[in-house]
Amino acid sequence: MSTRLAGDHAGVSQRGRILDAALGLVSELGAAGTSMRRLAAACGLNVATIYHYFPSKADLLRALIEERRYGERMASDDPPVDPDLPPRERFVDLFGWLAARTLEEEAILRLLLGEGLHGNATARRSARALLDALDAALAGWLAAGFPELAVPPDVAARLVRGALLALVTEHLATGSGGADAAPDLTAALFRAASRPRSPR
Repeated sequence: MSTRLAGDHAGVSQRGRILDAALGLVSELGAAGTSMRRLAAACGLNVATIYHYFPSKADLLRALIEERRYGERMASDDPPVDPDLPPRERFVDLFGWLAARTLEEEAILRLLLGEGLHGNATARRSARALLDALDAALAGWLAAGFPELAVPPDVAARLVRGALLALVTEHLATGSGGADAAPDLTAALFRAASRPRSPR
């Protein structure tokens, strides 16, 4: 029994090692430039071992994205929302947290964007699922933490998602962190809460 468990553990760590190497290669060379032979060489394994875990390049690409379980991770995340802060400051803190968490995933974002631009169907499906999960998580966080929103939470979520994607695109294109979108977003999301109503 212990031998089987040790073998299972070795298989899991070998699979993880393949995925780590594949992520680096695919984000640098694209899926087209990452052959199974090149991946095997990067892992110090033979090609048959790579095919044992991933029968095709599409299976490898799908595993790279889906096994990161972004939807589950977002559903269980507890973003920093301090109810004692005014709504604009509260949102700036949330957006800063979102931006930092998003940019931590640079390698996978580079993969999704690059392969999506090349028309890779697997990458496009995974990107769509990721964006849908992000919209749902954002709408939930905004509804729970920001009763002062001037727009419905699902609309606010799409605006925040758009700002995050712009930040990622600018970061990937220029290497910089991107312009701070939080002030513009706060003006749009909380305008009704921050302006007194004009008398009729």
